[in-house]
This record gives sequence, structure tokens and C-alpha cells, in this order.
Amino acid sequence: MRAGAWISLVAVLAGLAGVREGRAGAEREGTPGALKLQDDWGRPVASEPRASRILALAPHATELVVALGAADRLIAVDRHSDAPQVSAALPRLASYPAIDPERVASLKPDLVLLWGEGLAAGTLARLEALGLRVFVSQPHTLDDVASSLERMGALIDTASDPRALATSFRTRLAALTASHARMPAVSVFVQLWEAPLVTLGPRSVMADALHRCGVRNVFAASNAGSQRVSPEAVLAAAPQLILSTVQGSTDSRWRQLGLVGTHPRSARFVRLEEPALERPSPPVLESLARVCELIDAAVPRAR
Repeated sequence: MRAGAWISLVAVLAGLAGVREGRAGAEREGTPGALKLQDDWGRPVASEPRASRILALAPHATELVVALGAADRLIAVDRHSDAPQVSAALPRLASYPAIDPERVASLKPDLVLLWGEGLAAGTLARLEALGLRVFVSQPHTLDDVASSLERMGALIDTASDPRALATSFRTRLAALTASHARMPAVSVFVQLWEAPLVTLGPRSVMADALHRCGVRNVFAASNAGSQRVSPEAVLAAAPQLILSTVQGSTDSRWRQLGLVGTHPRSARFVRLEEPALERPSPPVLESLARVCELIDAAVPRAR
């Protein structure tokens, strides 16, 4: 299974079951320059000492470390992290369906980065009981990526400037968003999985990214990261475009149902080969630019 499909499936399972959410932020302590950090579950994380042995158990977390110029600080990553800057010699650990806390602890990391989607509270508690410093990452929007750079950067021993990297990310994101701000919205059905048929809700980085391309998700009313839907509901929603992240998917099902066809008012079908779009990390911006171009080509709009 490719990494993008794995991420979609985990997001589907977590979105259907419901996951714990938290508030993220950073506030000043009494010592000048010191930070009292919170991860994306609202948990305090010690900012000192700066981490030099990092274990990242999510592809986007690995890419955030790379973006911060700290790839050489990684001592292990999950099996789906494929950033080219990461040494092929690093141990690859399982992160789904379960994390092995004892295996993680045996590598003696001074910072463990975990993905919040589907993370069991018991696993987190065991890692902390083993004396490990853990940062849970669960961004919901692209703006959260910049915040992740700032907070993770404050934890890691690196010469990079996290605030400058975050500012650059925000500037590039604003430019991409502005390029589609005045265009008519395209109604879209996002197909994350085929059996069962699962679509994208509004609470995810991918949903936020597509919105910046001038897209209106026809199933955005749900307050979930993902949700099961019926073919009949998709037909009733009458989207102009179907975006499928399913590897090898085709439009045959939707042609049989009459949604996709040759009529000018028929929906168009595009298969997304952009796994980075599902990852809340800096490479998402390059992926987003390509996806916006695909959408513009599939459903031309006046600017």
C-alpha cells in the first residue's frame, strides 16, 4: 500500500471513530527566552534540553524535522516516511495499527514525534511512563503547519530559524490562496476510499488545501475529518468534479451511475497522485500548486 493511501485509510478510521482534540500554543515563562510549549493535544512539552535524537512516527513529522534543517538529528522514522533527505540506514518502525513503546524507548530518543490521528491514550501514557518526551502533532489546517514549524523548532537542536521558516511558509500560502480568491467555486466530491465509499469532511489539512484552490466540498456540513456516504448522496449533491485519492481508481462507477459523462454539465473525474497533499508539512505547498492547476484544467473558470 502506498504511503498516501495508508494515510487516507488511517484518517478514515480515525475520522469515523472520533479522536481526541486539543488546543495548541506557546506561552512565555518567567525566564527570558524560555518557552512553555503545548503540542496539538494541548499537552505541555518541555522545551529544554534541545533535542538531538529525534524519533518521528509520521511522514509529516519527519518532513517538518527535515524542513527545520535537522534531518541529521533523526534516529528512526516510521515505515512510510519517504523524504529523500532521510538516511535509508535509519530504523523504520511501525506506527499503525499500533506503536511499540518498548521498541521506541530502546533507541533512546530525547524527543518522540507522534501523529494524533488514531493515537491511543494508553500508548501515549506508556511512552511517558518510560521517561520519553513526546510531542503529539495533529494539524487541521495549513496555517497549523507554520505553527508546527515554530513549536517543533523550539524543541530541536538546529541552526535554522523556525520563525523565519514559518513566515516564509505563510507568505507562500497566502500567495497561493490569493490566486484563487476571486474565482467562482467548483463543487467537488473528494473520494478517499471506494469500499466503503468515504469522503472528506471539513476538519483536515487536505480539506483546507482544496478550499484554497477555490473548491467547495459538497459534504462539508459534517464536522468530521472524514465520513461514509452513499452513492445516492453523491448523485444528489451533483458535484462538478470528483477528486479521487484512491490508487488505481477510475471513473467507471460514476459513468455507470450517470454522474460522469460527455454532456457539458456532467461531472469531471480527476485522480490525485499527490500524497503530499495529505501531509501537513512544508512540501504540501508544491503539491497544492499542482492540484490547483489540475482543478483549473478540469473545470475552467473565469478569473
